[in-house]
Amino acid sequence: MAELRTGRENEETAAAAQLKRSGAARRADMLFLGLAAIVALAPLPLGSDRPLAWEAMGLITALLLIASVTAFAESSAPLIGDLTVPAVLFGLAIGFAGLQITPLTPAAWHNPLWDQAAETLLQRGPAAIAVDRQAALSHLLRLLTYAAILYLSVVLCRDPLRARAATKLVMLSGTFYAAYGLAVYWSGSKSILWYAKWAYVDDVTGPFVNRNSFATYLGLCLLATIAYLTLSLKDVALWGSWRRRLESAVETMSTRSWQVVCLFLIFTALCLTHSRGGFLSTLAGVIAIAFALSRARGLRASGRRAFAALPVVLIVLAFFVSGGVLVDRLADTSSETDGRFDVFMLTVQAIGDYPLHGIGLGSFQSVFPLYRTDAIQAFYDLAHDDYLQNALELGIPAAICFYAALLWLVGLSLRGIMQRRRDAAYPCLGAAASLLVGLHATVDFSLQIPAVTATYLFILGAGIAQSRSTR
Repeated sequence: MAELRTGRENEETAAAAQLKRSGAARRADMLFLGLAAIVALAPLPLGSDRPLAWEAMGLITALLLIASVTAFAESSAPLIGDLTVPAVLFGLAIGFAGLQITPLTPAAWHNPLWDQAAETLLQRGPAAIAVDRQAALSHLLRLLTYAAILYLSVVLCRDPLRARAATKLVMLSGTFYAAYGLAVYWSGSKSILWYAKWAYVDDVTGPFVNRNSFATYLGLCLLATIAYLTLSLKDVALWGSWRRRLESAVETMSTRSWQVVCLFLIFTALCLTHSRGGFLSTLAGVIAIAFALSRARGLRASGRRAFAALPVVLIVLAFFVSGGVLVDRLADTSSETDGRFDVFMLTVQAIGDYPLHGIGLGSFQSVFPLYRTDAIQAFYDLAHDDYLQNALELGIPAAICFYAALLWLVGLSLRGIMQRRRDAAYPCLGAAASLLVGLHATVDFSLQIPAVTATYLFILGAGIAQSRSTR
C-alpha cells in the first residue's frame, strides 16, 4: 500500500510539473505574440520615428518585460549567462549616457555652451555634459527599449518553433510593406499612408519617409526570407543524377512558390528605393549569409551550394528587371558631390574637442552648426555615420563599451554558425544582418529609425538564442 501511495504521489507531482511547464509555455507564447506585434507594426507609423509611435513601442515593450519575469523556463539560464558581459558593457555606456543629463558631474565636464547660454539669457541654470537634455533623455529611453527587445527575443526564441516564427514574421512583414511601396510607386501616387510625400517623391519608401531607412529594413527582411527558404529546403534530397536533382528542385519549389514571390517582391522594392548604401549593404549581407549557410555544420553538405545559389539567381533577376535607376546612381556616386565626407571630417574635429565626455545623446543637431562650413550646402541634423555620431555624443570610452557589447553579441551568432548541428540558419541570419546594418551605419542613420533597429535586434536575438543547443 505504501508503494502504491508513493507511486501515485510521484505521478501527481509529475503531472503538476508538466502542467506548470505548459502554463509557462503558454505565457511565453503570449509574450512572443506581443513582441511579434511590435516588430510587425513598427514600420507602419513612418518607421515609428515620431514621438507618439516610439513611445508606444517603449511602453508596450516595458510591459512585456515586466510580464516576462515569471514566464521563462530555467532552460534559458545558460544563454542569460552568455549575455552577462555585453550587459555589463552596455550598462556602462547607458549609465554614462544617463550621467550626461544630470548636473551632478564636475563643472569642468559641463559643455561650454551652457556658459554661453547663461551669458546670453543673464541667468544661470543647472549645467550638464549633454547640450540637449530632452533629446538625451529621449535617446536614452530608446536604447533601453531596444535592449529590452533584444532580451525578449533571446529568451523567447530559445524555442525553435518561435525562432522559425520570428523569421517568417519578418519575411511576411517585409513582403507586405514592399508590396505596399510598389503599389504606391507604380500607381503614380506621391504619398505615404494618407500624407503627401515631402521627400523622395520618385522613390519607393513604403511607410517610411527616408528611402535609405526603408532599404535597410527591406534588406533585413530579404535576409530573413533567404534564411526561411533555407529552412524549408534543408531536408530536400539534392543528390543523385542531374535529372533527379532537377525534378526534386522543381517539385519542391512548386510547393514553396509563395516564398519565392516574397523574395522577388522585397528585392524589387529594395532596388526601386534607389538607395546606393542600402543596396550595397544588402548585397554584402546576402553574400555573407550565403557563405555562412555553406559553411554551417548543421546543413546537409550536398545541398549547401543550392541553398546559396537559388536566392542569388532570383536577386540577380530582380535587379535586371528594376535596377536601372539604381545603376545610374551607383555610377554617379561621388564623395565630393555628396557632401557627407565634409560632414565626417567636421564630426571628427568635434570628437577631438569632446573626446572623453561627449556632448550628450541626440545633441548632434545642436552642436554641429558650430562646426559647419560654407562647403556644406545641405542641412545635416545627423552625422550620417552612427560610429562617429555615437563617439561624439557618448564620448570615446562609452562608445567603445557600447560597440564592444554589440560585437560580443554578434560573436555569439558566429559561435552558433560553427557549432550548431541543427537550426544553424538562425545564427547565420543574425550575423549577416549585423554585417548589413553595420556597413550601412557608416554612411547613413538607419539604425536611428526605431522600426529598423527593432527588426534587427529581433533577428539578432533569435540568432543568439539558437547559437546554443536547446538540449
